[in-house]
Amino acid sequence: MKLKIIILLFTFSLIKIFATGQEPDKIIINNKEYDLMNNPLEGYLEKHPDDHPVYGSKLTEFHQYKNGERMLSFSSSNDREYIATFKIENNILSLIDIKIQDLNSDNEDYISVFQKLFGDRKIVLHYSGVLVIPTGKLIEAASFGYSSLHEQYKLMTIDNDTVVREKSLDKDEFIKFKFRQFAQYKKTEEYKIGLKKYREEWEYRKKMELAKENTKGMSKKEITALKKEYDQPPTEDYINGYFFATGNPDFVIVDY
Repeated sequence: MKLKIIILLFTFSLIKIFATGQEPDKIIINNKEYDLMNNPLEGYLEKHPDDHPVYGSKLTEFHQYKNGERMLSFSSSNDREYIATFKIENNILSLIDIKIQDLNSDNEDYISVFQKLFGDRKIVLHYSGVLVIPTGKLIEAASFGYSSLHEQYKLMTIDNDTVVREKSLDKDEFIKFKFRQFAQYKKTEEYKIGLKKYREEWEYRKKMELAKENTKGMSKKEITALKKEYDQPPTEDYINGYFFATGNPDFVIVDY
């Protein structure tokens, strides 16, 4: 087990070079706003795609992009293409705002579109999972996913939008929690699907990269180096390191 953890951490350190940090959602607790290392709105949007601020049908300013008249260009630091703000009040998790980049801004400013999307409608998220909220000083900034390390965290277990448990953890306790959560994640169907998809995508990239159309302008030395990159498929330990670094299995509820 100890060797597995060492391999995972080593792979984790390599992946830091290639992944991109993400703009976090926000959460308000006792009138104070924190960054949120989860995205509770994602599950809701999967079930209600028309409510998506960019890819849904409600915001007319995006119709020209969907019709192909113009190309959308968003920052790679926000794959969701929105920033949601949540609030814990009376032990209930609720969505209170959602912002997207202003298409007319040269500075990539964010503007609220909550009223345009939902009006006065109350959104029931039906979210269950473990929220991760950094509350302490930043120790190590990581330019990928949500993997920056902080001195202190607040964890909240949510069951169908209701807070059922919360606890403050120091960084060592938090790291232990992450390993416990990941160990349980590996037992889920979602992990198996992700593993299969990763391998299929690797095979596809290999085929495309080594295709004659891609290598015809390359030297023999460059082609040899490229073939070497794809000489062996990624090991499961490497893929686990990637998932650990970039994934967010908040639906896996474990003790902490």
